[in-house]
Amino acid sequence: MVIAGAVFLAAGLLLPVRYHALEEKVLLAAGRGTPSLSELAASLLNSEHLGAGLRLALLAQSMDLPGGSETVASARTILSSRRDLTWLGTRDPRLEQVLATSGLAFEKNVNSPPAVLTLLLREPIRLRLRQTLQSNPSPGVQSILQSLELKPLPPLLPANQPGGQPLEAITLLTAHLLDTSAFSPALASELKTIAYAANEDRSLRPLQPALLSLLSLSRRFDYDSLRELVGGVQTLATLDWLAGQARSPAEPGDLLLAAAMWAGPADRLTRLPESAQKPWALLSSSLGSGRGSLELLVQRRCPIFTNPVSIPPALVPWLLLWEKPLLLLRAVLLLLGSWFWVKALWAILHPTSPENPGPWRPAPILAQAVMLALLLGSLPEPSVTRPKPFPTYRLSLALPGSLVKIKSSPGFSMEPTNVITLVIFLSVQIMVYRICVRRIHQIETGPGDPALKLRLLENDDNLFDAGLYVGIGGTAIALVLQVLGVIQPSLLAAYSSNLFGITCVALIKIFHVRACKQRLLLPPGKT
Repeated sequence: MVIAGAVFLAAGLLLPVRYHALEEKVLLAAGRGTPSLSELAASLLNSEHLGAGLRLALLAQSMDLPGGSETVASARTILSSRRDLTWLGTRDPRLEQVLATSGLAFEKNVNSPPAVLTLLLREPIRLRLRQTLQSNPSPGVQSILQSLELKPLPPLLPANQPGGQPLEAITLLTAHLLDTSAFSPALASELKTIAYAANEDRSLRPLQPALLSLLSLSRRFDYDSLRELVGGVQTLATLDWLAGQARSPAEPGDLLLAAAMWAGPADRLTRLPESAQKPWALLSSSLGSGRGSLELLVQRRCPIFTNPVSIPPALVPWLLLWEKPLLLLRAVLLLLGSWFWVKALWAILHPTSPENPGPWRPAPILAQAVMLALLLGSLPEPSVTRPKPFPTYRLSLALPGSLVKIKSSPGFSMEPTNVITLVIFLSVQIMVYRICVRRIHQIETGPGDPALKLRLLENDDNLFDAGLYVGIGGTAIALVLQVLGVIQPSLLAAYSSNLFGITCVALIKIFHVRACKQRLLLPPGKT
């Protein structure tokens, strides 16, 4: 039974499927035959999107993708021949007129379209853009322009005072993007709402987080790339997330730009799996494999693992097609292997079975086999074994009169490592319970008079308290593992061992030891 259980468990654990993970070769194979990153960059260049096309071409070249260098050379050729695309990276007649009347058209060409914030920090451009927007009859544009008179919160300075050029520039850019329908309808509606609220409260507090997010993105991207990125954003929360990633040390700006254009809207990217060591390596490899790989990654939103047994390349495309049947086979193999192991364990502990085992006997074996199968099936999951990235903590103040509301805490949730800890503690207590029950049955049905059997029950009193000792030991071990960082900190996972131990001892002494003593003291034939 031990050998059969080991064979079934090995076969189940080595199957190249997981319940909440995807095999790396399967992910990369999904991109075969789909458009590549170089093709995306070439299509952008052909449609007069030089800014985003050049960025993605340089990204493809840095990743050593086929066609990356040729696409970069093509972008350089377009940049040298199309002076109208030099500064903005795309066609925008309104902003082009502002730049032309500001004296910028007479400057030398640059190697690539600059970040849009560097353009708007020039005073002549801001003055001309403000004059153009003031003549716009749009209520949304006018509400954003009116916010220039509002006093901001630190670290921004007022737009009409020295040092307030960044706030003025990003406010004018927001109004221009809103006027030219660069934002998605949902995001434009949210921006108008918070702009109206800011003007009514005479405070920039409601609008300032959105302006800070756009400020971070405008420092990183040129005008064309910024339009392509914010055009796929549906909510202000996603805009804030993108800005936070642009400010991070890893700075995956070009990766997020390509992913948002391929697998938009950008809100889908906020749920991508993250890694503690290489946060964006998975997204980079998916983009390098092709659009199909990125689509699969965004749809599944699960960790990626590498199977210990090499998979033949011919079978990789079939793994995704037969994934659900393989998952069912994996569950069956783990359950069979656990059943054989539990049976072998109890056969070793109790080689002679009771004379009248009763119909309930397979039930606890099945329960322990299911728990062991759950434990062994959870350990290879990447979400359990891989360390989690550190969370980003932010301070948020809800002042009187602010539109920011304190949201209720999320529902109950628990880390997978803590769930596994609970399963282990419960399984150990079930084993202790079964050992004690079998010992009580052996004493009651064994040779000797009732007085001897009562003495034997008193002698094994420490055995019947074993659940308490095991529970205290489990709590101590869990606390040590939490200190060492092996499992996530959780008092529930630690003290559950004590709870299970107390419950186990109470069941044994109240329902089994006491009942056995009652039967020995008052036999059924005695009146």
